[in-house]
Amino acid sequence: MNYRQLQAFRAVMDAGTVVGAADLLHISQPSVSAHIANLEHALKIQLFVRQGGRLTPTAEAYLLHEEAGHVARGMARLRRLAADIQQLQAGRLVIGAYPALSSIVLPRFIGAFSRRHPKLRLALMPASSVRIAELAASKQLDIGLMTMPAIDPATTCDLIFETASVCVLPAGHPLSDRDTIEASDIRDESFIQLGREDGSRQAVERSFDDAGVRVEARFDAHFSDSACALVAEGLGVSIVDKFSAERWRGTLVIKPFLPYVPSHVYLTRSRTHMSSLLQEQFEREFRIYLEESFS
Repeated sequence: MNYRQLQAFRAVMDAGTVVGAADLLHISQPSVSAHIANLEHALKIQLFVRQGGRLTPTAEAYLLHEEAGHVARGMARLRRLAADIQQLQAGRLVIGAYPALSSIVLPRFIGAFSRRHPKLRLALMPASSVRIAELAASKQLDIGLMTMPAIDPATTCDLIFETASVCVLPAGHPLSDRDTIEASDIRDESFIQLGREDGSRQAVERSFDDAGVRVEARFDAHFSDSACALVAEGLGVSIVDKFSAERWRGTLVIKPFLPYVPSHVYLTRSRTHMSSLLQEQFEREFRIYLEESFS
């Protein structure tokens, strides 16, 4: 039994004749007859009695008709779903991202992506980079986005983007008029440093050491967004990634920082994970988005 045979059977039941069924299905009359004969052969049941050019359904045909409708509708749904998958319209993604990305940058991208893929179902899970690595290793994520590489034989991990960190200052800060903030400019400032999990912290500390600047951090913030919130309260200045700073644009003063302090985006997934076509498209477009928006 196949989908075309079921279609022919239902059409004949509805139309009452081979001619009518052929018109409904937009196929030839011999094709309808062949589908019915093949269906009867496959089921080993007589479904119609041929009488003067009409097909009279048997009692068995009536028993099968309702169930055939359920099966045909189910097969039609499968065909539509397969077409949606092929056209990258349907699918489900579970994405874990560290807070700097999950607060504003990734939602903006997801908004545009989902409008191009209207049947996408997506779960976004904000978490620390360490937690994301654990979730990826246990196959609870399709895509994990982290600020530092994962070293786990159960996962793959690729650097997909690098950009410069920036200095964030409260509105009206004396350094706001400068085009660029250098490490030596932070000498007498109250500084808000990031947590040790953040991949840029050591690079920031090296930049101060190389400039011969001793900085006493008054505040520690586990995440960049929290550091920006403390800066907004006038408690000091900080060096953060561009992604976190973007959320505070218009509230904080954002300036380039020298020397260059890289901010990274790593993509991780389970080593045994099989990416869908939609996931591959998501990853390609997200890389392009980062390059165009934050390089």
